[in-house]
Amino acid sequence: MNRTLATILIIAIGIYCLPTLLAILATVFAVVVGVIAAIIGIGISLAVTVLPLLILGYLVWWLVRDKRQPQSF
Repeated sequence: MNRTLATILIIAIGIYCLPTLLAILATVFAVVVGVIAAIIGIGISLAVTVLPLLILGYLVWWLVRDKRQPQSF
């Protein structure tokens, strides 16, 4: 009798608590996905902002560098 009553209580509590547990899991999942998306967005934004500057700096360095090789007579 005790085992049957415990099983019924566990099932009843599980049915009533399941939506709450699913909501908690969904919230945690949404927060994790949001943080990952924010990190990816910041990375793409930085790449789009900084990469042209790095390319420009490299091109200026390539144009201005001394192309003459040291000559020994």
